[in-house]
Amino acid sequence: MLDVGIIGLGGWGRRLVESVQGKSGKVRFTVAASGSSGKAAPFCEAHGIKLYPDVTALLADPSIAAVVSAGPGALHAPHSLKALQAGKHVLAVKAMATTKAEADALAAASAKSGKVLAMGFNRCFYPNVAELRKRVKAGALGTLVHAEGNFCVDRYRKVQAGTWKADPEQAPPGSLADHPLYLMIELLGPIAEVHAAATTQIALHIPLADVTAVLLKFKGGQTGTLQANGVTPELTRLHVFGSAGWAEIREQDYFLYKGLKGEPESLKLAELDAERAEMEAFADAATGAAPFPYSVESAVHAIAVIEAMAKSAKSGKPEPVA
Repeated sequence: MLDVGIIGLGGWGRRLVESVQGKSGKVRFTVAASGSSGKAAPFCEAHGIKLYPDVTALLADPSIAAVVSAGPGALHAPHSLKALQAGKHVLAVKAMATTKAEADALAAASAKSGKVLAMGFNRCFYPNVAELRKRVKAGALGTLVHAEGNFCVDRYRKVQAGTWKADPEQAPPGSLADHPLYLMIELLGPIAEVHAAATTQIALHIPLADVTAVLLKFKGGQTGTLQANGVTPELTRLHVFGSAGWAEIREQDYFLYKGLKGEPESLKLAELDAERAEMEAFADAATGAAPFPYSVESAVHAIAVIEAMAKSAKSGKPEPVA
């Protein structure tokens, strides 16, 4: 059993705790630190978690081998770096960092300490993502040539002005679509150049991009498009095209495949608790049972891509990825 501490007990931090506490034979949360300790105290008491007054006190606890960084986005990297330097394995909730420089520092600290650094994004564990990986590995799509990703939610209309979630530095244009971006990088490889166009404050009262459309050029020669939309009903979609077939995934359980011959194949897959799968995969990585399914190199590269998208949206020109 891996004993884990968590930094940040907002909505997502609590969701991660509730996914495994008293349910998993691999991982449990035993300590926490929160900027809102008054609100966090009843939750911690209900789940048998010791609440520390600050991050420093939590990291000094020798009983925990690992830490989840789940506070505000701008603090993911600083908290994760401190945890790695304290000799703890780290799961950094996506986005792992806000700049490539921060991401590079995390990767270097992980390599130096020998501790696991994992970027947590629950959609990595969806059953239709597993099916897509399986088909690509088996060659059912042939040579991959193009990918399209959409991440559409009405989330930005609910964000309160003046909060960290309304800060364009923490939510730059295109970053809302990081889930399909991560999977594109995993499947098609690194990205060389991006060209982003963003609309701002057409439907919003806060300075975030309502919609961002991005053209991607991969280092391997493939192309891609990415759309981040924070003001419409939900649609999460990734469509991958290859020389022998294409596959589309939506939400958690929908999978559609079409080969060069025959009728399309549609699957409705069994849903699972993706947050529990994420936490147990982190436990496996921390204990040496299995590597985390998303590489540090890809996670760092994704931050560089998001940085380049923000730069392109501002310049109006294609921008290279660092």
